[in-house]
Amino acid sequence: MATVDTHNPEWDDARLIAHMFAKERPSETVPVSASIGRILASDLLAKSDLPPAHTSMMDGYAVRGEGPWTIVGEVHAGGFTAEYADGQALRVSTGAHIPASTDMVIQEEAAVVEGGIISGSLLNPDRNNVREPGDEARLNDLVAGARSYINPVIASLAASAGHDQVAVFNQPTVDVIVTGDELIPSGISHPGAIRDSLSVQIPSWVEYIGGITTGTHRSNDALNELLSIISASRANIIVITGGSAHGPRDFVRPALNELGAQLLVDEVNSKPGHPAVLALLPSGQFVANLPGNPLAAAVTFTTLVQPLVLKMTGRELPTLATITLSEPQTTKVTRIMPVTVTGTIATPTEFRGSAMLRGLAFADAFAVVSPGVDVTHARLLELPWRP
Repeated sequence: MATVDTHNPEWDDARLIAHMFAKERPSETVPVSASIGRILASDLLAKSDLPPAHTSMMDGYAVRGEGPWTIVGEVHAGGFTAEYADGQALRVSTGAHIPASTDMVIQEEAAVVEGGIISGSLLNPDRNNVREPGDEARLNDLVAGARSYINPVIASLAASAGHDQVAVFNQPTVDVIVTGDELIPSGISHPGAIRDSLSVQIPSWVEYIGGITTGTHRSNDALNELLSIISASRANIIVITGGSAHGPRDFVRPALNELGAQLLVDEVNSKPGHPAVLALLPSGQFVANLPGNPLAAAVTFTTLVQPLVLKMTGRELPTLATITLSEPQTTKVTRIMPVTVTGTIATPTEFRGSAMLRGLAFADAFAVVSPGVDVTHARLLELPWRP
């Protein structure tokens, strides 16, 4: 990556810095059943042909040679018959492994059986209703590549391909520290007190992007208290909300300075989320300081925290598609706004102020709008928690 200024970098550069400084985590082996939601650390190869033998695609009769055919036995899923002769038939069920010499499987509804003799023909002459060995994969074929996200289907494919365990990247651990004298953990907001919503959201955000939240803490606006919580953390990433500005009661930068941290990103030239910070502690732990306003925190999370986790779990930054905005936007800096998407059109949501959640709650994505006058197109940044 070209050299960039760590103070107030552009939004794209801030993401690149986070991704560049993070390092891939080592891998571990887990049961296939526990692998869903993880990232493959190595290529997944088929351990056998899939299917391993000729397989009936229908309930009916496997036949060999010219008909009519004499029924000489039956084979069902879980059984296997190696061979039979011309003019003979086997009654079969769907999924049964049948002799390689089978010419076709006549479906149950197309078969005429009288006195142990079957006659009939294929309902669809273009298919013989037999799956060949290796029809889906041959031995040692690549069935899923390293760095793939393991969804339920890929986990099932791994099992079908003969794997009981798979190698996945270790999940980075994340501690969350929510700061603010004004925050209350329960009840109704009232003058002088605001309900803490970020400690509800951020652990789930972490899970959606592939990390593990190992602790959630609350800190008053006090330097010593914040220092104590940061110092006690053993997480790979420490996410702090609030205190990211330069006011007399913003203590994150003073705490980082006292701990000897290296500032990797000191503010981001975008809105919302401008006063964000990304730092590296001498211990090798990252500290991502998000603004306390909920929408700004979500934007900064996708800007700084998500790239860290992607890199730690072996993934690249996603390429952002371009989309048309429903109405032109004018902005002096890169603006990140929640939008709904219909076809190729992105429409900014209502209630999209930095402190608001309503617009984000029903958004499909963030639109990344570059500086300019009457900008008609934007890039689309997917929300990690959207299906």
